[in-house]
Amino acid sequence: MANISDFWGKGEGKKGPANEKKVGKAVFSVFKKISIIAGSIWQKILPGLYFISKFFRRIFRLPRVLNRIDKIALVILLVILAGLLGYKFNRDVLSKTKKIPAVGGTYEEILIGEAKYLNPVLAKTDTDRTINHLIYSGLTKIDQNGAIQPDLAESYEISPDGKSYTFHLRSDVSWQDGMPFSSADVIATILSIKDSSIKSPYFEAWKDIEVETPDEKTAIFHLANPYGPFIFNTLVGIIPAHLDSGSISASPIGTGPYKFTKVSSGKNNSINEVVIERSESYFGQKPYIKTVKFKIAKDENEAKSLFRSGSVDALSGLSVEGDDNVNYLYPTSRQFGLVFNLKNEKFADIANRNKIKNKEKSDPKFTFSLLVLDKPLSVSAAESLVKEYKDLGIEIGINKKSAIEYQDLLQKRTFEAVLYGFDTGYDRDPYPFWHSSQIEKGNNFAGLSNKNADILLEDARMATDSTLRNQKYDQFFAILNEQSVVIFLPAENFKVTIRHKVQNISTIKGYEPWDHLNGFSDWYLKTKRVKP
Repeated sequence: MANISDFWGKGEGKKGPANEKKVGKAVFSVFKKISIIAGSIWQKILPGLYFISKFFRRIFRLPRVLNRIDKIALVILLVILAGLLGYKFNRDVLSKTKKIPAVGGTYEEILIGEAKYLNPVLAKTDTDRTINHLIYSGLTKIDQNGAIQPDLAESYEISPDGKSYTFHLRSDVSWQDGMPFSSADVIATILSIKDSSIKSPYFEAWKDIEVETPDEKTAIFHLANPYGPFIFNTLVGIIPAHLDSGSISASPIGTGPYKFTKVSSGKNNSINEVVIERSESYFGQKPYIKTVKFKIAKDENEAKSLFRSGSVDALSGLSVEGDDNVNYLYPTSRQFGLVFNLKNEKFADIANRNKIKNKEKSDPKFTFSLLVLDKPLSVSAAESLVKEYKDLGIEIGINKKSAIEYQDLLQKRTFEAVLYGFDTGYDRDPYPFWHSSQIEKGNNFAGLSNKNADILLEDARMATDSTLRNQKYDQFFAILNEQSVVIFLPAENFKVTIRHKVQNISTIKGYEPWDHLNGFSDWYLKTKRVKP
């Protein structure tokens, strides 16, 4: 059997007992020298430790031996000494350095609702979309000022006829599992959306769009007709082509500033926490905050209770007063409208519609039924309308219905008036709600049919220039107001409460709830000092 020392390339064979004795003596000699050195060091340190101990014992005895005047003098001297040391520290350190943001810290935010799909193609709720906003990137994004900008695309151009959009993709992007990003991912995402079996909320927006990928860094979208607001469709998050789309929610892989770490579930397997971490492979401005924890609350009461526990940094969707908090809000693209059914005999007469719109006193009393979705926000808005019109001789009866019943009555148009929640998104295209082609099967629940209105809506859709498009919109809304078809309530404000310790939040703007995180990469919790 070969000697074990051969493994290291030393020695030729076995060593005898004499050699083993020599080794033992050498080891003993080394330990003896170490103990002598250690003893010598200890003898040198010991007097110093004794002197330090004796010095502090005398310091602690001072209060017992000093009189009152001496004590006051000592305190004054110590204050002066502390001031001088502070001045020196400020002169030598603080004045010669500056405080800057540092990477680190954990940010915790409460989201109200349900987290179900950590996949941008399937995400339906505000909670899903807020979390996905930090994990995935789209071809475009909304910046802090509310303007659309390229994201996964370096640039894009629109054909003169407004029917083709060409996107030139960035070459410095990789997925969080290390795979390169390419146009194959773009086409895989759009094909998933167009798959009617998965019921993507973006299906209607993409079903008639054709995608062409002439090379790895180019994606071209072909539209059957010009559609100015199409650019906002490209905000949808892109998913990886090399993974099964059905598994993405369970183990998300994106190209965004944060990567998925883990998810925690509670009762009924409902998600109660999602943890994401700073992605070092992110192509854009990397965020300062290292870890983000989204805590999911089922309702407002649970959310407020979690926030008041003190361990959470932000509460999304609510304002909470407190010295340690800052409340932010911005108007969203969402608002309720009291829509009159023009086919109903009460509201076929414009005089009745004008009476309600202009808040005129009615004598005799005018009554009508208002169809309302049985949800707290909708019911609260309806109850406010009841109070507002009661003293004017206009009596509103609230007809609360479940989501299924509400939708059924809308489709059949069997209501007098309805409180409807409008959400026009980033472009206020009113076509789906008011064009005459949408009366039978679309969302024109009022039954408005106006030739001039239709022309304006069609012209607006064909305009790729946003200024021209908005001019058309303004002209259309003037007609809508003239016809007294709807009474719009003020836009819903999105509220978010954030602790003071989260720094560098300049302003928060947006149109949708998840837009409050558009500037998140600038926020920070930790700082460090550096020389200028």
